Amino acid sequence: MTLVNVNPKRRQTHSVNPFFNLFNDVMTYSTEETGKKLVKTRPEVNILEGKEDFKLEIAAPGLKKSDFDIIVKKDVLSIVTKVENEITEDVKYTRKEFDYRNFKRTFHLPKSIDPSKIEAKLEDGILYLKLSKKEEAKELPTRKIAIG
Repeated sequence: MTLVNVNPKRRQTHSVNPFFNLFNDVMTYSTEETGKKLVKTRPEVNILEGKEDFKLEIAAPGLKKSDFDIIVKKDVLSIVTKVENEITEDVKYTRKEFDYRNFKRTFHLPKSIDPSKIEAKLEDGILYLKLSKKEEAKELPTRKIAIG
């Protein structure tokens, strides 16, 4: 299955338990520096495989339909956002954790996916994509063969 990309530049942890790294960061850096380190630049994705299709669930809290471009080119599915953060000059944050940034996620589609039948919907902060399988890729029911 080649739907998921692996990020080789993933942050190396200093300890076996990543929770302790978070704790160390909070104790070492100022609030502003820690906030910048904790900002995710790409959303988390769940991929589910069923008999008829694949389903992608992409965490997208605070984003609108108009923030997304979903593009299929050859065997690559790209999900791109263009988000502009509103800057208010008369407000000073003492802590700011909401930070929506532009991102791009790409997935190499297996040959079993029909690119013309990809559907998307945004609901409750999650972008759902349904990637239908081609007829020949669908799992056939088990059948007993009679001996003639």
